[in-house]
Amino acid sequence: MSNTILTRPFERHFRRGAARLSCAAVAAALTVAGCSTGGGSGGGSGGGGGGSDGEVQTITTLSLYSADSGAGKWLESVSESFTAATGIAVKNEFVAQNDLPTTYGKQVIAGTEPDLVMTNLVADPTTWLENGATVDVAGYLDEWGLRDVFSDNALEAWTNAKGQVQAFPLEGYNWPMWYNMDLLNAAGIDRPPATWDELKSAAVALRDSGVQPMVVAAADYPAPAVVTLVALAMMSEAAVAELFDNGDWAGPDGQKIVQAMLELKQAGVFADDSAGLTYPDQVAAFGAGQAAMLFDGSWGYGNAQATFPDLNIELGGFPLSPDCPADKPITFAGQSTGIWISPNGQEKIDALEKFITHVYSPENLAAYVNTGFISPAKPGYLTLDDTTLPPLNVASQEILPLQTTVYQPTYNALSPTVTSAFFRASTEAFVDGTTAAQLTQSLEQAWQAQ
Repeated sequence: MSNTILTRPFERHFRRGAARLSCAAVAAALTVAGCSTGGGSGGGSGGGGGGSDGEVQTITTLSLYSADSGAGKWLESVSESFTAATGIAVKNEFVAQNDLPTTYGKQVIAGTEPDLVMTNLVADPTTWLENGATVDVAGYLDEWGLRDVFSDNALEAWTNAKGQVQAFPLEGYNWPMWYNMDLLNAAGIDRPPATWDELKSAAVALRDSGVQPMVVAAADYPAPAVVTLVALAMMSEAAVAELFDNGDWAGPDGQKIVQAMLELKQAGVFADDSAGLTYPDQVAAFGAGQAAMLFDGSWGYGNAQATFPDLNIELGGFPLSPDCPADKPITFAGQSTGIWISPNGQEKIDALEKFITHVYSPENLAAYVNTGFISPAKPGYLTLDDTTLPPLNVASQEILPLQTTVYQPTYNALSPTVTSAFFRASTEAFVDGTTAAQLTQSLEQAWQAQ
């Protein structure tokens, strides 16, 4: 496993500061260019090959992995073995997660988009299929014999309200709290906190021992994730979903969350410098023993094994407030990365069938999971050796479903514009001196973006 830190969502989910092309512009460009999602003759200039299988020389991909990450190396290896077997080359382009939606949008408008895209179903990509920037893969699941590969949960997550499957599921995830038990024990704490009173007491004890409590990359995607986590540790999933639908942050439920975020910050729960940290910063701080608690996902398990294998980490959930209807601490889980087919890709669909079925062969998918990811496959499809998986990966699948309340991140249902604005507004909750009025105003304005 590479020592490169995989940034994410889940986001890799989040496009902070990236100038995005509107989906309407993409749709208009597709109409003008005559790009059809129903196939056709001739390859797009981004495809690197002709329209029929016999003419295809190259398949192109665009992914949010880094080339030297475990996932990037896996993709290159699978591509090499495919080329050796078929004679069809695969050219993989790796783009930073924040830049991928913009990069792909520009390529679609120019008609040069790659044949396949590997990214998450959050924000901008949720509109790709409806705007013709990608194609429905539901029919290919049956045609190519792949429907039985995937778990029902994985397919459901990637199916939209029209019954269209937006991409082939590649990666599931879980997203728990990480507790450094050696640091907690040194501060006189014998188990992870389960309630907010215990969390606040732990923060005081950890600070007294010279350690920061919970490090948060509040300048990155963990900021809205933690705000959502706090919300779900206070209220029912339905109540949080309703708030995220109407954006009434000045109302009673919205104010509960605003006040709770400021209360936890004032109690010293969040590390002092969280407001300026990025995802790699928070992982580095936790790995170096500077903070005792971290909210991070399964995409980090492989890196943890590679860079700080000796830490005594216990996975669990975020503590519950006194009024929380849940009876176990809170974690997240769901589906993240998928493989999308572009309009250019559909023009060489026979070649893509060969490549995608190669990717999802049991041995290749198992190799992907062995880099540290959660499988989207049905139980029994893969034969995995737990001794080769990162220990946190194995522990998470054994412990979290039994000992935590598992939700999907509520913000996944937000529109792309609200998602981006919510990410920016959430950062303010971690900034020294932020008042309830200021945070409320920022959150209200974020929902006005839609």
